[in-house]
Amino acid sequence: MLLQYLVENVDSVKVIGNTNVEVNKIEYDSKKIGKSDIFVAIKGYENDGNEYIKEAILSGAIAIILEKEDIYIIDELKEYSDVVTFVEVENARIALAKLAAVYYDFPARKLKLIGVTGTKGKTTTVYMIRDILLASGKKTGMIGTIYNTYGDVKIESSRTSPESLDLHKLLKEMVDSGVEYVVMEVSSHALELNRVYGLKFVISVFTNLSQDHLDFHGTMDNYLQAKAKLFKISDFALINGDDIYAPKLIKMIETKSATFGLDNAVNLTATDIKINSGYVEFKMYINKMLQTVRVNIPGRYTVYNALAAIGVCSMLNSQLDSILLALSNICVPGRSEIVNVGKTFTIMIDYAHTPSSLEAILAATKKHAKGRIICVFGCGGNRDTTKRAMMGEVSGRLADFTVITTDNPRNEEPRQIMGQIEEGMKKTKGLFKSIENRKEAIKFAMRIAWKNDIIILAGKGHETYQVLKNNKKIHFDEREVVKQLAEEMPDKNIETNVLN
Repeated sequence: MLLQYLVENVDSVKVIGNTNVEVNKIEYDSKKIGKSDIFVAIKGYENDGNEYIKEAILSGAIAIILEKEDIYIIDELKEYSDVVTFVEVENARIALAKLAAVYYDFPARKLKLIGVTGTKGKTTTVYMIRDILLASGKKTGMIGTIYNTYGDVKIESSRTSPESLDLHKLLKEMVDSGVEYVVMEVSSHALELNRVYGLKFVISVFTNLSQDHLDFHGTMDNYLQAKAKLFKISDFALINGDDIYAPKLIKMIETKSATFGLDNAVNLTATDIKINSGYVEFKMYINKMLQTVRVNIPGRYTVYNALAAIGVCSMLNSQLDSILLALSNICVPGRSEIVNVGKTFTIMIDYAHTPSSLEAILAATKKHAKGRIICVFGCGGNRDTTKRAMMGEVSGRLADFTVITTDNPRNEEPRQIMGQIEEGMKKTKGLFKSIENRKEAIKFAMRIAWKNDIIILAGKGHETYQVLKNNKKIHFDEREVVKQLAEEMPDKNIETNVLN
């Protein structure tokens, strides 16, 4: 593909050099640059793409896309002006999205896109929608936190919503494989950083909004503003009417909308809700008929996720049998996931990593627990620090015992993170113990567990790794950990006091 054709589709400020050259591919990672590639210099959390322009040129880049404010860099690289074309743009991320769309022949236009955004419930809702559409015979792809998948292809995710270049490549692969529908989690980061720029969604869902990612957005208002961007590029919005931010969101968008919920919903609601340790069951009208819906994920929040999925799929003409069958068989990794370790206590793994999500899982479990609730959790490093004490307070109030430990400490000192959690814990009368090593923390929780107790391992969910200093990633799968520890334990639970 000619550089000239690609550049014509980007709002370039200025082009310096020859555009009548053939382009091999587009990259935003200088380490992946090869001969005749375009390098787009974007600014990330920790790295500035401008710092790698020379490296990209030496690796064979034929063109460099950079922002107008960084024009001074061109003067520093005059010696390469004969072999490289520089393209100045207003926004490098928007340019990347536009280049990717053209390069991959606008794959999003050939698909029906469904978006799901919110603080909690995105992953489960996306799974539900995907499974219903598949059960309805619709060829469907899924993009989200755990993995991206279509047909027999399953690709592990590195982030909730891929960078625009990776996203368009993935969508092109889905088109080529015959996919018709794609349901995807759309994070606030993706919206703010233009990863989904230029896409159009047929339906989008707002699950809820609670404190998270304030290290990035700064305020809850900014966080909501970011979420609202999805509905400005959607034909229809399905909104959780019970969320406190719903009225404000509805006023912010002009998109035609409907609401779902249990208290303030106008269009979709549920009655006769039954919740126990293994599933939820409720009644609702689907296609004007009162139906009983069962979902094998416990918790009141599951009703909300199911309502959203039913609303989306009903609008897409999914059959009633497909909806009920898919929901009754749903299984989402790391979401209220029970791990059978052959003991008289229960171990549940859940991704809860915000104050509201931790409260939701603890409150839901407390309602049907026959024994104590032991909560094991930590907080991620280099992320929102204000939620740490809040999560400590939540666990101290709802759990019978808390083991404070690490999550993904990254470049923060684990003890400092744990200390901030302890500050919140001390505001309650909750019992707790701090153990830095997460495996040892889980081992301790299993040692003190009695018959009918429920151990909740919160925060990691589907993740199979921990991120330590200098972004060192080590393998850590809690399913493997608890099974190994269970094998090492005596057959009979230790019911003595080992807290000291």
